[in-house]
Amino acid sequence: MNVKITMHGQKGQDGHCGNFNANPQDDDRLQVRARVGKTGVDPRDSMYATKTPVMVAHRPNINDCPAQQLEDAKTLCKQKEKKFIPSMACL
Repeated sequence: MNVKITMHGQKGQDGHCGNFNANPQDDDRLQVRARVGKTGVDPRDSMYATKTPVMVAHRPNINDCPAQQLEDAKTLCKQKEKKFIPSMACL
């Protein structure tokens, strides 16, 4: 299920899109993950009875890759595969 929630910023708000403090410098993917974690909503805070794992444990996760390194890999993979969207296998 995908849901889009539109609301005014709240004190202490943080998440996938950043922390809404008008400073895009601290909304980098790795900085957000460092603040809010890598596994999504804490099961204690979820409105659902069960939680689907966000990632498989003990495996590399492309979301942990620094932004510039990921962009460089995308560029190389686009050239290598001759595709606009490179495969995860290449990345």
